[in-house]
Amino acid sequence: MCMMMCMRTNVVLNDELVREAMQYSKAKTKRALIEEALLTLVRVQAEERRRKTYRQRLAALETRLAGVKMRESAVDVLRQDRVRR
Repeated sequence: MCMMMCMRTNVVLNDELVREAMQYSKAKTKRALIEEALLTLVRVQAEERRRKTYRQRLAALETRLAGVKMRESAVDVLRQDRVRR
């Protein structure tokens, strides 16, 4: 179950930065712009975390498979595993 909580707050924003950001956004209000920015930040950070764990899993797999002759590369094995999930 997901519960959305809203937090009311007042912040001082850089007007020039807000104007520039509005040019790149479809947002009509500052509130919508800030929500879009927060969602983008969360998406970008989550993707970066996913990439980092992928690199860690790949390095661990390559270490475990060092010296083992395989028909497929470790990268291909991880890709197949990801597809199965």
